[in-house]
Parts: sequence; structure tokens; C-alpha cells
Amino acid sequence: LQQTIDNLHSWAVRNRMIFHPGKCSALTISPKSLTVRDISSNKFNLFSVFPFLKYFYSLDGANLDYVDMQKDLGLLITHDLGWSSHSDYILSQMTFKFNLLRRNCYFLTNSSYKRTLYLSMVRSFMEHCNCVWNNIGLVKLYKFEGLQKRIIKWIRNEPLVSNSNSNYFTHHKDLNILPIKELFIYNDLRLFYKIINNLVPLPLPHFLTLVDPSSVRYSTRGKSAIQKGLDYTTLKDFLNIKTHSALSGSFFHRTAKVWNSLPYCIRQSSSLSIFLVCLKKHLYSSVDVSKILPIS
Repeated sequence: LQQTIDNLHSWAVRNRMIFHPGKCSALTISPKSLTVRDISSNKFNLFSVFPFLKYFYSLDGANLDYVDMQKDLGLLITHDLGWSSHSDYILSQMTFKFNLLRRNCYFLTNSSYKRTLYLSMVRSFMEHCNCVWNNIGLVKLYKFEGLQKRIIKWIRNEPLVSNSNSNYFTHHKDLNILPIKELFIYNDLRLFYKIINNLVPLPLPHFLTLVDPSSVRYSTRGKSAIQKGLDYTTLKDFLNIKTHSALSGSFFHRTAKVWNSLPYCIRQSSSLSIFLVCLKKHLYSSVDVSKILPIS
């Protein structure tokens, strides 16, 4: 790894570029925590207890400091590649932006203008690279949904009105704003459609392949369309990943399952725009209203 850093530095010098060592850091990726606890429950870095565990990398003669978290392309990368810290950061930024809108646009009463402001200035911040980090669990998901409920009340000029689950979902549809869970699925499948149809330079991984109709031996309700040649976009996952595996929430593995659950007529849409229209209608029809928690 040190040799790679040296090669990168040499390349930068040849191309008249300079990497600032003070802006570069070292981050150890490990599924286990690099901290230990003492009797008083204070955390200590293992590297401070056993300094020989750590190799000091250098750039242009300057040692790189080790960090527990680093921001890269707008994403907070942690040692265990978890997204809890990043989702908390996104939620705090969205809350800040919404409060800023609410204070400075107090004179707005038009719901259409408010909706545009929310989508462009608040929710757009959450949608940055969310195909990478949206596997965050229900607790974090409900926090995002709770914030969106407050914002929908603000858009509708009803900040003090308490809505039931069904009324809240009706407001979603009237404003054409997907619930957070369905929004994450929508963004995942939009990228997945582009990959399947070669609209982006990103191939399917080797463990995902399209099902061959000739390989289907038994005709069941789910496989009859494949045997008849009507469904040619069903994917087969060759990896036997357990539910609690680190890869179970990876983009391709989780999205392939949702992709196969879509009606094949939606998967086989002739264009991206048609696919997105049909997908949004399907997501609205499949929402479980009882699981949308109301906000007090």
C-alpha cells in the first residue's frame, strides 16, 4: 500500500499536481471496533495501547494521521463501512435546511412553491448517493419519515393538524411525494434498470444472471411466464448470502430481490421514462399504510 501511495505521488509530480498531506488521512477498514473499554467505561484506541499494530503511511515524507471516519465524495466512510453516522449527518442537514426554509419563507402559502423548495433544497440532499447508504434499518428510516411528515404539514399549511395513517398517505399521493422507504426503492430500481439495459457503464456482477427459459424445469405460477418466453428479465442470484451477512444489504443483492418481485410488464418497459411512471404507480399501490407511523 505504501508503494501505491508513492506511485500516486510520483504520478502527481509528473503531471504538475500536488497532494496536500495535511488533507490526506489513513482509515483502517475492519468489521471489529478498534477501541477497548476500561473499568470507567472510557474508550481508548487500540493503536495507543499497542502501537505496533499500526503502520504509519507517508505521503511526500509526511506521516498520514489515522482517523475513525473520513468524508469522501459526500459520504462519511467509517471503519466498519456502516452508514449510521452518515444517515445521522444527512438527517441533521435536512432538518437544518428545512428550518431555514420555514423561517425565511414564512410568507409563502402556495403549496406548489413549498413542494418545489422541499424537493430542490431539502430532499435532494438526501438523494445524493442514497443507493449506497440507504440500507440503514427501520429506526433510522422512521426518523427520515418523521421529518418528511413535518414538512408535508408545512407544505399543506397545516402544522398543528394530526393526521391518521390513511390521511397522511393521501397527502403523499396528492403532492406526488413518495414515502421515504418507497423513495429508496424507487432510486435503487431506477439505477438497476439503467444497468440491466446498458444505459450506464456499470455491468451486472458475475453472481447475477438472467434466467434462461430452457433451464426452468417445473412450471409454477411464478415461472410460467419465463417458460412461455414472456418474462426475460428475471435474475438469478448465485450467491447464497445469509440474512445477517455483511453483503445481505449490498446494492446488487438487495435490489435484485426487489427487481424480481416487480411484475414483468414493468421490468420490460421500453424506455426509462415509462418504467419510472409504472414503477411509481406500483409503489403507491403496494404501500402498507399501517406501517407508516404518524407523527404527533
